[in-house]
Parts: sequence; structure tokens; C-alpha cells
Amino acid sequence: MSFKICTLTFLLLVASLSSFSQYDPDYGDEENEDLSGLPFKERLYTGGNFWANFGTFTNVEISPLLGYRITSDYSVGVGLKYNYFSDRRFTPALTSSIYGGSVFTRYRFFDKLVAHAEFELLNVSNFNSISSTGRIWVPVGLVGGGYASNGFQVLALYDLIGDPNNPYIGTFGGNSRIYLRVGFLFNL
Repeated sequence: MSFKICTLTFLLLVASLSSFSQYDPDYGDEENEDLSGLPFKERLYTGGNFWANFGTFTNVEISPLLGYRITSDYSVGVGLKYNYFSDRRFTPALTSSIYGGSVFTRYRFFDKLVAHAEFELLNVSNFNSISSTGRIWVPVGLVGGGYASNGFQVLALYDLIGDPNNPYIGTFGGNSRIYLRVGFLFNL
């Protein structure tokens, strides 16, 4: 599919999602909603990201999250990461799993825009060693922002750490440290 068709499809999806008038699970309906009277469970939200790419290079990522609204605009949370990939350009195919966790914080401003910071610690196969049987822990520090409304979110994040073992491929190629994430959020 061409870039123009993908971009148009994405814009139509965002426009249709923002036309719903439902409760935003990440943030309240009211501008300055008082959360002090809400029980713990009603401040929680869940969601995550899912990504799948199949072909010569197969990549499947599942990353659920659990967030807690401290105020109507500010939330913190934790996430789990699992990523399977296979690269059939090699014989035999190079396959591996990546797993780990993250902590994040986010702040809403201008109604639907969010600032987001996240620290991930990922366990990956050490392909930089002579024998690729070992695994190493790789830190990833992401900062950025995006759009969140009606349970839908899209974020542009920049990796501050830039660890050479970072398994992510940037949005603009292998040397890019910018990542796009699309995901959904739900109230518990």
C-alpha cells in the first residue's frame, strides 16, 4: 500500500474516533475533574499497543499497560513488553523474542495533547557477541508527546539513551531514534 493511502486511512481513522462523544478513559470528561473522591479502582485504566508486520522481516509486538490517574491531567503507570521477530534474509532465519517492562508518566494539556515519558528495560538476544546465545538488558528512555482522545492514542517518542543494542527500528530507518506508537486505552 502506498504512503498516501496509509496516511489517508490513518487520518480518517483519527477523525472518526474523535467524532464519538464518549468518556476518555485516560482523562475525565470535565476540564478540572476532582478525582479525590474516586475509589482507587476507578482511577485505573488499561490498554496498550499492538503491532504486527509479516514478510521477510516479521515483527509482532504486544505491550499491555496499566495506568493510574493522579489528577485529571496527570497519570503514571507500568507496562509489559513482548516482541517476537524473525528475519528470513539469513539462512537459517534469525529469530528472537524480546521481553521486559516499563514505567511511564504522562500529562495532558490543551485538552487532547499529551506529554509522555517512559523508561523501558528490555531483555534481548546479544547479537553483538560472537555467540548469539546470551541475553542482555537494554535501557530505552523515551520522551515525546502526541494525541489522546476517546481511548485512542498516537505518540511520537524520542529515545534519549540511544543504546546501540536497542532492538527497535526507528520510524525513519535503522539510525532513527524516533518511534511512533498507536494504541488504545480502556477503563477498568
